[in-house]
This record gives sequence, structure tokens and C-alpha cells, in this order.
Amino acid sequence: MITYGRMRHDPQLHAVLQAYCLPIMRANWTLDPAGCKAKVVQHCADDLGVGILGQDNNPGPGRRRGVVWHRHLRQALYDQLVYGHQPFERRYRYDPGDKLFHLDNLGPRMPWTLAQIRLNPDSTVSEIVQTTQARPIPADRLVWYVNNLEGSNWAGISMLRAAFGAWLLKHETWRVHATSIRRFGMGVPGVEAPPGATQAQVQQAQMMASAMRAGDQAGVGLPQGFKPFLMGLSGSVPDALAFINYLDQAMAKMALAGLIDLGATRTASRALGETFMNLFLLSLQGVADELATVATSGWPGMPGILTGLVDVNFGEDEPVPRLVCNDVGENYEATADAIAALVTAKALTPDTDLDAWIRKTWRLPKAAPLPPGAVPGAAPPGAPGVPPAPPGPGAPAGPGGTPGGGSRPGGGGTGGAPAGPPPPPEQLPAETFGSAAGWGPAVRRQPSKAERAAGFNAAAHQQAWQTALDSLLASYRVVAAGQRNALVDAVAAAAGAGRPDRLALAPPPVGDGPDLITAAMLDAARVAAMEMMAEAAGQGVHVSPGRVAVDKTALARTAQARAAMAASAMAQAASGKAVQVFAAAAGDGGVRAGVVSRAVSAVVNAVAAFLDGLSDLSLRDQLGAALTAAQNAGRMAVLEAAPESAGQAVYVATEVLDKNTCGPCQAIDGHEFTDLAAAQAAYPTGGYADCEGFARCRGTVMGLWGQGEAPGWLTSAAARPKGRASS
Repeated sequence: MITYGRMRHDPQLHAVLQAYCLPIMRANWTLDPAGCKAKVVQHCADDLGVGILGQDNNPGPGRRRGVVWHRHLRQALYDQLVYGHQPFERRYRYDPGDKLFHLDNLGPRMPWTLAQIRLNPDSTVSEIVQTTQARPIPADRLVWYVNNLEGSNWAGISMLRAAFGAWLLKHETWRVHATSIRRFGMGVPGVEAPPGATQAQVQQAQMMASAMRAGDQAGVGLPQGFKPFLMGLSGSVPDALAFINYLDQAMAKMALAGLIDLGATRTASRALGETFMNLFLLSLQGVADELATVATSGWPGMPGILTGLVDVNFGEDEPVPRLVCNDVGENYEATADAIAALVTAKALTPDTDLDAWIRKTWRLPKAAPLPPGAVPGAAPPGAPGVPPAPPGPGAPAGPGGTPGGGSRPGGGGTGGAPAGPPPPPEQLPAETFGSAAGWGPAVRRQPSKAERAAGFNAAAHQQAWQTALDSLLASYRVVAAGQRNALVDAVAAAAGAGRPDRLALAPPPVGDGPDLITAAMLDAARVAAMEMMAEAAGQGVHVSPGRVAVDKTALARTAQARAAMAASAMAQAASGKAVQVFAAAAGDGGVRAGVVSRAVSAVVNAVAAFLDGLSDLSLRDQLGAALTAAQNAGRMAVLEAAPESAGQAVYVATEVLDKNTCGPCQAIDGHEFTDLAAAQAAYPTGGYADCEGFARCRGTVMGLWGQGEAPGWLTSAAARPKGRASS
């Protein structure tokens, strides 16, 4: 025990122990409630201080008393690995309130205090005797963690046991190497006695040589005939540092922790590191599973923490919830790349369960609730390729008499009648197809050469935008209802005063609108940034998430402006209807007293009914423009954060998501920018700056690396627009 206590302070072994313990302590420990009563599961979770699998695991209030699981886990794990075993003595307290026994304490009984481990005839533990107390502790009060149990050796085998030889040689080599540095760093001083020297003079020379010391002020004065010299080391000597490094690697290897030495070896590589990491994480998961099994079920004659707690409260036949640790061996970066590749290859279809798992794994906020009637995992009405929802009452007719309206003729944006399905593959040139042919009817054309090279998934980009828009619109209806009531009250006041001039209504208060839009924009920017990072990774450019910084202040200002514009649009529509109805109700009588009273009721009722049946098309335009700005802000932030080692990128505009594309957007589609500032100037607050569809533009910018610094490999110089968009 004393030797293991010394070994754990060795720098290499300390690093190995920390590499083992910290990931397991950081992991998510929960109770699996399968097959158990809710009351039993909750009692065990409360006493152990862990969450319940599949339920909300947000931390609750701090614990004033009882067991703190992570403290217990740290001592059980660390001491088991170092000393081979670590017993704890359990103690309960009875609560007369709920008439149940609660786990009050798990007291560690340190391995070096154990004088005897007494066994039963069947080799199970009977009791232990400590050097610190006279009375033995019976086995049924113990929780026994043991590493590499063999037969009846309940002391286990320390993880450090295999490193003992290397550790002993290393510390001996340390001492020898330190001595050699001190001894031969300056050489061995000597003094030569004069010819014919007597024995006394030889001894005097030896004493003078032994007295020599190295230093800034060192010097020597010798009698006549005595000569000083420094004798250096001749011949070859063992390479102590190489031998010490070899011993360190051997000590790390015995714990499958070779990855901690990769930076100090000549053969380190990413592939080798990933192999070591996967093997190491699997070993950690195995250790965590063994700890969970002991804490749940214990050993014969020594019930686990949970089985003992359930036995004393609910009986020995009651099913016991299992303690589980599911995420020690997770490699989140590899998982993210794998999911992106599977989704792109259509081998995996995103659904609500996958969404929930990803959000929990990366600690992302919960998804916003679905709009009424929406089907989880399905594209919302109006999304590309999905028939639009029936228009509300009073919805204006769009071009060609179709309800729902569209963008102005030739304007950019996603409004207007849904685009028809794309031509079948056999009618398209082979070069326009490729890996992105799965876009389907989500976009107006097949992917271009630049879009394929960038890995831009237009359908996924549009789906994320549409989902965010529908969710924001559903939550924004509360704000719109308050604005509707404010406008109706203003109309009633103006009509009641007989003042048709006051029916030019001021915009109603925006209320919580900017905050709702800002929150949705931040989420959309975050998703778009992840999308852009995946595109970059597909080209071999890895952007660190920590360097991606979206300007939250700019998004909040855009949200404020869009909320104000939506309120102004509603006020303008209400004003037009109020003036129209008031003039018709007053007739030729103008605003005479007898006529005004009849006009007030007619105006208020008409305006209220008009606002209730008003299409949300204008509001959708403003909210959609805000989300487009957020998506582009997230993508631009990733492009700004790209490492310089990736080289000069070419930034390419894409208007593939504009179904009714205006002339300026057609001209900018596929345009190359060699300067990110020029691309940002062309897409300053969302869509293209010169788009004639205004808020409905869905253009964005892609990044292409490794294509050379000179533009023109994708489009001809003649196709590039002039003026604002040129670079």
C-alpha cells in the first residue's frame, strides 16, 4: 500500500489516473427505470443524487446532507484503481415523515487501515477488521469496489501493479542521471603534483582538487609546480533520457493510455491517435460499467447501494433500478461527422428522436413546440415540395388568382405558386446531376458545379429555415393578437371622436416581438453555422467552433427593425380599411353627430373582422427575412473563422432557393467573390442587396477552398454583374 501511494505521485502515472478518472466522473450517471415502480426509482434517485434516464436531468437544489454521488464516485474509482479495492460502510436514517429509510452516509474504509479480510467457507467476505477500531464490520454493511478480482482475492490487483518494474527503474535512472549531470556537467577537476612530489604533496593536490567548485566567482590558486586540469567524460554512455521515455511509454501502455504519449513520439499520427482514443474510451466504458454494476447489485453477501436501499424499504422481491453510465465512450466529433455523412447519403432520415438525442448530446436548447396540427418530422405546409396550407379567410389572391400571393413579377423570393417538379434525370445533362441530385423538388434547379463542390445542401438549408419560420410564426401570433387589439381600440377612439384624420394609425407597440425574433435568429444562426462548418469539413477545412462568433447585437437590431416593419404593415392595412368603412358608413352626412354614432360601431366591427381574416403573408415575409439574415450571419461567421492554413477561399453566391428569381438575382447567381468583405457587402442583412423581391430573397454565399486565388473557374467573366456585386 505504501508503494502504491508513492507510485500514484509519479507524473506519468498521475496523468494516467487522471485520464481514467476525469472522463468517468464527467459522464452522465443516471438510473434506468425499466421494469421498476416510479416510487422506487424516485426514492433511489433522490438518495443517490442522480437523475433518471429519459427524464429531465437538469440539476436541482444543492444537497445539504446524504450522499453526493460524484464525491463517492471519485473516491471509489481512484482508490480502486490505485490500491485494487475500496470498501465503504453504508449507514441509513429513518424518516418518520415518509416512513422510509434513506441513505445517510457511505463512509470509506481506506485500504491501508484493513488488518484482516475474513472470508466465509464459500470464499465470500464475512467481515473486515480495521486497525483503527476494535469491532469488525460485517459484510452486509459494506459496498465493495474491487479491481480485477481473481478467485477470493478481495484485495484485488492495483492498476499500477504492472507498472511497478518500470516505475522502480525510472526512479533509479532519475537519480543516476541527475548525479551524472552534476558530476560531468563541468568535468572532474584534478591537480597534478610537481615532479618528484612527496606523499604529502600528492595528498595536498588531491585535497585542492576536491575543493574546486564551479561558479561565477570560482577560481584557484596553487603553489609553484602544481597544475590544475579538468577531466571530461570519454567514451559513450547510456542514453538515460531515451530509457526514461521508454519506461514512461511502458507505464502508459499498461493502462491502454498510450494516447498521452503521442506528442512525445516520432511516429504520432491522426489515425494512430484515433485508434488509441477509441480503444481507451472503450476501456473507460468498461470500468464505468463495472462500477455501476457494483453500485447496483454488489456482491454475494454484500448488497449494492441500490439493492440494499430497496431491500430495507420495499422488500427483497422488489425490482431494483439499474445505475447506468452511457456516454463515457462517446466521440462527439466523430459522431457529428458520421451523422452528416449518413444524412447526406440518404442513409439516415432526421426525425424527432434523432433531434432530441443530438440536442441532449451537445447540450443544445430544446426544440420549439410544433404548430397546431403539425406532424413531427414532416415538412410543414408551404415548405418546398409540400402543398401550401389553405389560405385564411380574407387572404388576398396572388398572381393568376391563386390564394396566398407571390412576389412581384420578376422579383426574388420564395413566394408565388409552387414550382413544378424538376425534369426527370434523363432530361438533364449528366454534369448537372452528381451527388446532390437528391435535392428533388425543394429547389428550382439542379445543383451547379460550385454548389456540388461546396457541398451545399439547399434542401436542408431551406427545411431548417422553413421549420424555424413556422415555429416563430406560431409563437408570434400572441404578439400579433395584442397589436390587433391595440389597432381596434385606436380605430374606435378616432371614429368615436369623429376624426377620420386620426384613422391614419400609428404602428402598435412591438411588445415581446423583438425578443422572440432575436431568439429564433440566434437558433437559426447556430444551425446555419453548423451547416457551414460541415460544408468546410467536407472540403478538408476544419473550423473550430470556439472561433465562430455571430454578432448578436446586429441580429437584435435586425429583429427590432423587422418587428417594427411588421407592426407598420398591420397598421397600414387597418388604416386603409378603417378609412374605407368610415366613409361608407358616414355617407354624404360627413361627420354630423347623428351619423358618427352609427359609423363607430360599423367601423370597429369591420376593422376587427378584417384584421382577424388578414393573411399572415406580410408577417411571414418580415419574419422570414429575419431568419434569412440569421442564416447568412451564421455562415459568414464560419467563413470569417476559417483558419489561414486553409488558404484563400473563393466565395460563390447562390440563388438556387429563389423560385421567382428577379434579374439582379439571376445575374448574381454563381458569382465569385475573392474577398469576403465583398460577399458580405452583397448580402448585408440577409438576401442580395439589389434583389427586387426585397424581404423574400433567399440567396446566400458558399465557401470554396483549394480552387486557386484567381476567380473564373466556375463562371465566365462576362456573366459577372457590375457595380455593387463585383469583386
